[in-house]
Amino acid sequence: DFYLGFDRRADLKNQYSSEIEKLLPNEFLYALGVYMQLCAHIEKNASALIVCLSGVFPSDANWLENYWKNRKRSTSDLIRELKRCSSKAEEFGFSSELKTLCSWINEFKRNRHLAAHGAFYGSPSGFLRVDYVHNDGSFTEPLYRTDRTAITMDLVDEAIRDADRIFIVLIDMLEKIREGLYREVSFHTIPVVVHPNSQP
Repeated sequence: DFYLGFDRRADLKNQYSSEIEKLLPNEFLYALGVYMQLCAHIEKNASALIVCLSGVFPSDANWLENYWKNRKRSTSDLIRELKRCSSKAEEFGFSSELKTLCSWINEFKRNRHLAAHGAFYGSPSGFLRVDYVHNDGSFTEPLYRTDRTAITMDLVDEAIRDADRIFIVLIDMLEKIREGLYREVSFHTIPVVVHPNSQP
């Protein structure tokens, strides 16, 4: 089997017939979407946690502006800012846990970048390869390297499990600040939109 462990979900339908589906198995494309959405929600909740730990809450007039500012930080900057908030988390009993979480997120941020920016290809050997270039040097003195990781379904599953745990921990931290805060954050961050087919 060309894709080996990647085609386990027989119920996934080839409903779009895009060119990329000729290069990659549907299950991997689905898993990549799940992982990227977990990463996006992790970033959303981390941004909200930073603002709430500073004492500004969704019902406050300036909450959204502060939230948006954090939402647009780079991944590394967001992690640094989240770690700086760990002292403020002492009041709610999760300061040490937040420091550990920041280290955990930092450890796995390369997976996020690879998933977001890597161009994946199937392999006759039963794994996926990825065209992803990272800089092991500095901004002024770059040292570019191509990724040599063989992407297997086990690695994909592990990345999803790690991201899911981070997502759950962040929800729990918001709830430790105030019960129902995760729901408040979700309510205030989702924009009101009108369905394009609705009548004026």
